Amino acid sequence: AQIKEYCDSIGIEFLSTGDTEDDINYLVSLGMSKIKLGSGDITNIPFLRFIGGLKLPVIISTGMCNLSDVAIAYDVLREAGAEDITVLHCTTNYPCPMDEVNLVAMNTIKEAFKCKVGYSDHTMGVEVPVAAVALGAQIIEKHFTLDRNMDGPDHKASLEPTELKDMVHKIRNIEKA
Repeated sequence: AQIKEYCDSIGIEFLSTGDTEDDINYLVSLGMSKIKLGSGDITNIPFLRFIGGLKLPVIISTGMCNLSDVAIAYDVLREAGAEDITVLHCTTNYPCPMDEVNLVAMNTIKEAFKCKVGYSDHTMGVEVPVAAVALGAQIIEKHFTLDRNMDGPDHKASLEPTELKDMVHKIRNIEKA
């Protein structure tokens, strides 16, 4: 609730990934206006039905999934009532080597589902998310940290604040171009 309040005070949309129906209900009660599903939930059909039934915009990440997994999840969400679905191409390798990114998978997703696409990035640096925007990504998900030397699994492959600012600046320039 404190994070949501802070986001509101500085004009940033509050978004958090919930893992259970109770999590999602709590987040929505705070005023979260869209649902982000982690790739681990893409095969959880009852959870997908619950999410779709909320009739809110949905963002789904596709790490560790094949196109048929994504198709099932997309169809379940739509049948349950979700109309606004964005699918994020994602490679769940931390950090992801450049030769495993496969950015053109966003085109495959866009063609298969006629939906908005985005990119969940786990590479080092900022060039891949910038390239993803040039290829049509409407959402970029990128881990960031206050300090890469902190304990935890994601810090080493995350951007620090000045790098995040640089990435956003470059993305805004690509959007203008």
